[in-house]
Amino acid sequence: MAAINFKDEALVRIYAILAVIVMPVAVLLAYRTVDIAYLKRAEFLAMGESLFRVRTVQAERGNIYSNDENLLATSVPYFSLHFDPFVASPKAYYSNIDSLAYLLSVHVNSDYTPGAWRDSLIAMRDSINRPARHYYKIAESVSYSKLQQVQRFPIFNEGRLGGGLIVEKRDERKRPFGWLARRTIGKVDGEQMVGIEDAFNTDLAGTSGQAEMFQIPGGGWIPTENLAIVEPTSGADVYTTLDVNIQDIAENALDKAMHQHLPEWGSVVVMDVETGAIRAMANLGRNTDGSDYFEMYNYAIAMATEPGSTFKLATMMALLEDDKVTLDSEIDIENGTKEFYDVTIEDSNPMSKHWNVISVRQAFEQSSNVAMAKLADSLYSDNEFSDRLKSFHLEEKTGLELEGEAQPFINSTGSGTWSGVSRAWLAFGYESKLTPLQTLTFFNAVANNGRMMKPYLVKEVRREGKVIKAFKPTVIDKKIASQGTIEQLRSLLEGVVDRGTAYRLKSDQYRFAGKTGTSLQNYGKPGRRKEYQASFAGYFPADNPKYSVIVVIYNPSRGGYYGSELAGPVFREIADNIYNSMIEVHEPLNQGPRPVLYASQLPNRDAGHLGEIAKVLDFVNVHIDVDSLPATELAVVDAGDERVDIKPWNPATQKFPNVRGMRLRDAVYVLENEGYIVHPQGVGRVVDQKWQTDGRGQRGRDVTLILN
Repeated sequence: MAAINFKDEALVRIYAILAVIVMPVAVLLAYRTVDIAYLKRAEFLAMGESLFRVRTVQAERGNIYSNDENLLATSVPYFSLHFDPFVASPKAYYSNIDSLAYLLSVHVNSDYTPGAWRDSLIAMRDSINRPARHYYKIAESVSYSKLQQVQRFPIFNEGRLGGGLIVEKRDERKRPFGWLARRTIGKVDGEQMVGIEDAFNTDLAGTSGQAEMFQIPGGGWIPTENLAIVEPTSGADVYTTLDVNIQDIAENALDKAMHQHLPEWGSVVVMDVETGAIRAMANLGRNTDGSDYFEMYNYAIAMATEPGSTFKLATMMALLEDDKVTLDSEIDIENGTKEFYDVTIEDSNPMSKHWNVISVRQAFEQSSNVAMAKLADSLYSDNEFSDRLKSFHLEEKTGLELEGEAQPFINSTGSGTWSGVSRAWLAFGYESKLTPLQTLTFFNAVANNGRMMKPYLVKEVRREGKVIKAFKPTVIDKKIASQGTIEQLRSLLEGVVDRGTAYRLKSDQYRFAGKTGTSLQNYGKPGRRKEYQASFAGYFPADNPKYSVIVVIYNPSRGGYYGSELAGPVFREIADNIYNSMIEVHEPLNQGPRPVLYASQLPNRDAGHLGEIAKVLDFVNVHIDVDSLPATELAVVDAGDERVDIKPWNPATQKFPNVRGMRLRDAVYVLENEGYIVHPQGVGRVVDQKWQTDGRGQRGRDVTLILN
């Protein structure tokens, strides 16, 4: 019997295995390779492309600042946190699950106990069938600081690819001052943009970028590590002309009036007289359910109404500029009632019933409708009056940066609504429409000695601190009227407060000027409840105007409806608070020559640092030649009746330095340089010094300074 060759038998078996198992697998793999690489290449490429997509990445939106660089609007990042429990290795997952559960309970969502979190984390990982959607929500709206904390948790600290933490960022627009200037600043975040947010959206939005995203099973998208995609460019910052303090003053005063008189809406604008920069713009209207007032609509620029008696300033400008009247001219107001064709015009001032012939000045100060109507109707013909009013830019938009400014209107013969009484009605604020801002722009020109400025809300756009756009004050008209006319108009506006319809608003602290206004808004709609508009436009201080202000309150339902009763007090409150809190409206107390003090009025024997002594003496016009003195740090003032001497002082030459008359800082400097230990008592200058003795009765190193 032949011997069995075990080696050959083993090889046979190996070849058999290769033929039966390995070769088919190899053939199958080769086929799949060909199938994927060539036969179904397009199909798999399309499938891969569907999992990777280049998506738009929104740029970080720029900030909006006030004139004094307070933050008015900013984008705050918030994050949604999801977790893929199958990314971490089993060992890393289960060895850290207790710690992660505890931290999630304490720092992320305390509604779940550490035990509940642990059970949930185990259930995520130990599902019998791995779900198609294998990532789970951990938290929503997480702040950046909280995100940094979460990213340090066990497992999560391995990052997205090692720990499975998926972070999705979104921005929310925040206004640090809440409702302050809400409509003027505007809104964003998916809503219809308005205000500055809308007007400067291109600058604020920046340039969007692109990022490659990978689709997570279940439909979510996360960014890949591909850095070759375009980075977004952050938006620029917008710096407004708004003053936070003045805006707050205006809103508080208006809000108080709204709750007191319950009108339909109210508006306040505060403007810098010299430049036209808007320092405050407040708008309050009833909520949809009528329960309260909110800043939901910009009435200051979008609501054009018949202004009423504030328009009489334009009428007087026309009359004076055309030399139709003087302020001393007389007019018969016929006891405050006058028929114009089939329409009766009446004065609202009850005193008018006792007046006949009064001066033009009195007519304006007492806001006589009859006087203005008679003057315009009798002294102008056809379109002459309308054309003169339009020459004051009253039918032109201000051009404010915000969208939605209403078109002003001045009636004329070509309008289709002109009638025989139009000139008369136009003279006291009817048959015309102006927004509060348009009216204020006209008043501001009078306050600015006839120089009409374009109102503006934004002064600069900056990117990374560098100004890329600057908006300077713009002149609409260098001289809206002659200097003589402007001076007379300012005199009339001051008279309204001193003697006229606003005399109850007069202040003892400062002088202001302005005009009251009251108008009936729905006079052409019989059967409806009458709707009135109360207004006051003016400026302060009267002698050197810094700010112009308009207050409009529409359709009040409580507490009257006259401008002097409703709008005037709001103006006064705003002006008072600005005057009391803003240093720029006050004359400097120390302007002019500094007082000269006699030597005898100076403190004698005061000692201290030579440079500081010289600076103080120079301020009160006592000049000393420091360069002529010996080199020294310390000096003593020796003041006689007719002269002041500054004597150098070197404490090192004294056995026990005398620091009486010195301030504590200088005294400590002198004594500690000589090795003494100082114990001060009291405040002020050193009036006495007491040396402590040692055991032998000798002066020691401790000295007590008595200050007063």
